[in-house]
Parts: sequence; structure tokens; C-alpha cells
Amino acid sequence: MDWGLDIFPKGTDNLYRKLNGKLMIELELHTAMQLFNSFDPAPFHEKELDREAEEYIYNTVGEFPLKKPLGIFIYLPPSEADGETEHILKKAIRNHFSYKKLLTEIELKKLLQRGRRNMTIATLFLFLCLLVIRLLSTLKEGLVHTMLSEGFTIIGWVAMWEPINVFLYGWWPVVQKRNIYRKILSMDVNIIAGSPSKVKLSDPRFSAKKIKLRADDPEFFQ
Repeated sequence: MDWGLDIFPKGTDNLYRKLNGKLMIELELHTAMQLFNSFDPAPFHEKELDREAEEYIYNTVGEFPLKKPLGIFIYLPPSEADGETEHILKKAIRNHFSYKKLLTEIELKKLLQRGRRNMTIATLFLFLCLLVIRLLSTLKEGLVHTMLSEGFTIIGWVAMWEPINVFLYGWWPVVQKRNIYRKILSMDVNIIAGSPSKVKLSDPRFSAKKIKLRADDPEFFQ
């Protein structure tokens, strides 16, 4: 299926163009609407980003250390690259990834709450299992005694696995996802008229005066 959005370059960081020390995440659009989910009925500046565009930006940023300087460059046909469209696209990108970050923070909060709740339940259950084992130790040893003792020992500690898994392994992928969204919100978002295959880095359109606003710049809300 031809989505119609040309995304490049791909591969390792040595394949990415650099501007002022920043690796460039470049997207070429044939029309500004390609950046958005066409089924989202929200107003233009509040529309959800197209899934493929979102995943490309997210996955590309995730390939690099969070301290790596990156910038987003969106190329539009000259007929659409006006000031109003630039403002709307930047604001839409901020709105979208701010919402994604909020959802991730909620997910992390719920995960840790579940971990604490399950840890309490599992600890109480383990205590009861050990108590039963202690009571069984007063009985005559035999096959049934051994089976029950070993069984309660196993299920008691198995019950601890889920909360332990949350605090040892489960939380950090969510934190990493949240940090990637934070990184995207701190990045420069630049709208360039033309095609990346034709616009050289020496072009005035890449001047420091034009490349100045970040996605989290307060000016977006003015």
C-alpha cells in the first residue's frame, strides 16, 4: 500500500544529514494533511498524527541516546509552506506528543500502583503459606506432608513474581517511552518549502533565523 509519505534517510546516524550539529529527521509530505489521521474528526490543529508518521518519529528518536541532538524537518510543497500552515503543524505535533506523554505517565502511575497493591497481597499470601508450612511441621512426616509443604513453599514464592517483575523489569520500558516523548517535545520542528533531495543545507531556508522554534516553545500557543 502506497501511503504517499516519503520518509528518509534510514539507517545509522552516519546516513542522517546534520545541521548545526543536529541529526535531521526528515519527512517529505505531498500535502500537509498527510501528517494527520484522516479519520480523526478533530479540528485541523488538534488532529491526531498519522500512525506511520508518529511511529517513524518515535522509532527514529528511540534509536539514539536521549542526549543526542536531533531535529525534525518537514518538507512541504512551496504552495503550502506558508506561515499559518507552519504554525498549525508545529502546534499539532506538540499537542499529539504531549497527549502521548500524558498517557504514558498515567500508564506508569497505574503500573506502579498495581505493583504496590500486588506486592501487599503477595506478601500476605506468602506469610500465610509459611504459616501453614510451620503448622504442617508439627504433624507426622510423610508423603502428603512433604507434598503440602513443598507445594505451599512454591506457590507462596511464585505469588511474589508478578509484583517483583513490575519493580525490577516492568517499569523501565514505560519510563523510556515517556522520556522519548519528552525528547520529541524538546526538539526543533522546522517546516521547509521544497524537497530534501533538492534543498541543500547551505540553502537560506536552513538559516539560524528560520530554524528557531521548538515544539514546546510557548510561542506555539500565542
